Amino acid sequence: MIRSRSDCFVSTVFVLSLLFTVPALAGQAPPASPQDVLTYHGDNLRTGWLPAETQLTTSNVNAGSFGLLKVVALDARVDAEPLYVSQQTILNKGVHNVLYVATENNTVYAIDADTGSILWHKTFGKPVPYQYKSFDDNVFPIMGILGTPVIDRNLGNLYFVADAYNGTTDNFHLHAISLSSGKSTLKTATVKVTARLSDGTTWNFNPKYHLQRPGLLEANGAIYVAFGSNGDINPDQSRGTIVRYDATSLLRIGSDVTDTLDRVHNSYFLSSIWQSGYAPAADANGDVYFSTGNSDPGKPTYSQSFNRPDSIVRLSADLNSLVDSFTPANYFQLDQADLDLGSAGMILLPDQSGSIPHLAVGGSKDGRAFLLNRDNLGGYTQGGPDNIIQAVNQGNCWCGPAYFVGGDGNPRVLTGGSNGITSWQLQTSPSAHLVQQTSTGGTAADGLPEYGGAIPVVSSNGTAAGSAVVWFVRKPQSSSDSDPGTPITLMAYDASNLTRQLFSAQAGTWTHAVNSNANAVPTVANGKVYVASNKQLQIFGLLPPQGSPARAALPHPPAPSQPDAVTCAPSGSPLAAVDTAAPATHQFYGTVCRVSGSELQLSLRSGRSIAIDVSQAFARHQRLALTPGRVVHVTATINGKGAAHAVRISPAHTLSPLTPADR
Repeated sequence: MIRSRSDCFVSTVFVLSLLFTVPALAGQAPPASPQDVLTYHGDNLRTGWLPAETQLTTSNVNAGSFGLLKVVALDARVDAEPLYVSQQTILNKGVHNVLYVATENNTVYAIDADTGSILWHKTFGKPVPYQYKSFDDNVFPIMGILGTPVIDRNLGNLYFVADAYNGTTDNFHLHAISLSSGKSTLKTATVKVTARLSDGTTWNFNPKYHLQRPGLLEANGAIYVAFGSNGDINPDQSRGTIVRYDATSLLRIGSDVTDTLDRVHNSYFLSSIWQSGYAPAADANGDVYFSTGNSDPGKPTYSQSFNRPDSIVRLSADLNSLVDSFTPANYFQLDQADLDLGSAGMILLPDQSGSIPHLAVGGSKDGRAFLLNRDNLGGYTQGGPDNIIQAVNQGNCWCGPAYFVGGDGNPRVLTGGSNGITSWQLQTSPSAHLVQQTSTGGTAADGLPEYGGAIPVVSSNGTAAGSAVVWFVRKPQSSSDSDPGTPITLMAYDASNLTRQLFSAQAGTWTHAVNSNANAVPTVANGKVYVASNKQLQIFGLLPPQGSPARAALPHPPAPSQPDAVTCAPSGSPLAAVDTAAPATHQFYGTVCRVSGSELQLSLRSGRSIAIDVSQAFARHQRLALTPGRVVHVTATINGKGAAHAVRISPAHTLSPLTPADR
């Protein structure tokens, strides 16, 4: 990671003020309507606060008056957050409130946000089969448009990245298309990046070993596109990467690689940018913020000049200078246990009163959420303690935070980890710190594969009392590889008291939940809530009156698939499953078929299953959800009586020709 800050030109930054103090949209022109949702989590600070909702309140969001209005069929799974544009002219079809939805089939839909009718849809290349991506089933079974697009209303463009496959290789393409027609407005840019490594050699970005999971950022007149790895399967090929393109031409005008360690001394890189789908953030100066994932678990690789694993990073707008960063003192322990700090999104808080006006919140798989001073993020303190404002316990996190100001005028942060959606009041005097208030509890936010929480958004009518509602999608509780998959659930809670649930209902489905995170984010606009999932968009809103024909005609959600049936192969001896008893430890790759107390039954590729004691498997490592049907990698010893005892269990991907033999 580069250098030190140098003087550079920063493009003009537009700041949106909406009814009262709300997040600034760095570098993006004001939307035509306050209801518009033009970017991931609503704004470039990534607060998830949608403060122009005048129809939905804590009084009318309930099972009697709120529910499913429409179901729209789509051609593939949706990982990206839907975006909303009010009063948009559609070519030859007049003016509509429009929802834009992008799928893993590389298709973009423009959908009438009120009626659910499809206004236009276009496909931009053949998607990539997960087998080509080294059998990475984080996205299953195809990969197309994964990151959330971004919209520029002034230019009339929707920008997105499609991963397109020609039958032999894949390439990432940045597109700019018309909001009105879906037609391309600029020449498509193929993502090509090179970086000079610490030994002076050149590294070339290879799309086969990367995913474009983070949402796109528009700031400083540019589109920023970030990349992580293909599930860490090829750590000698994958490096975190962020690229900058001119928004009016799609010419590449800058890039940065998070790990530039040379190949001679290291063969394990990563420091990926993935953030469970969160887009990079931008402040009022145009500086860009993101968090990174794990690097080499075999040796410490943090470097002031070359690598920022498990870190929160601030780059200059041109990506040429490292402005600041925070790396936890125990980053190497995080590397060893695959506990990415970068599993969680990060948000920038709007300017606050008090001695520290510029704050940020980011989290980690290990359960911590960090309150940071973004004018001094904290750097790296070998041996600790970390130079941060505060760390709070949110629970394991494949998730992200949100921010809003309540009816009492107090700012609040919502964390989304496995402890549940939790509200923390931000106190700025005499010092900045978070004070826990209420929580949904962990059960509300759990789900496969890791029970790692959810991603909340908040809708409100400014700071009017009783108007703030917290919305999130609960992940599937079971898994099926058959379409349409097992249910996801839309949840709504009173933002002033998260022990008060307002609403819950099936809101779509998800496939392969045992290894593929459903990081779905609901979009709330103009009295409706939109949830996109596997091959469907569901539209929720206020219901017609009881007894009316419209109420009788309401749709029923498509029936979900039955969970995959998992049975154990005939039991065999662990020693018989390996070539020799000589090594001190053995490696097994198989499918969890049964768990009873501390005993795991693991089905192997040989057609046999083995019993493994797991009582000590998580003593020093990340606890893994041993869900039947999940593929895992077990490191175990075998004692003199032939019994296997796990010393570590880690996630694996679908069993494939690339999976090592048991040994």
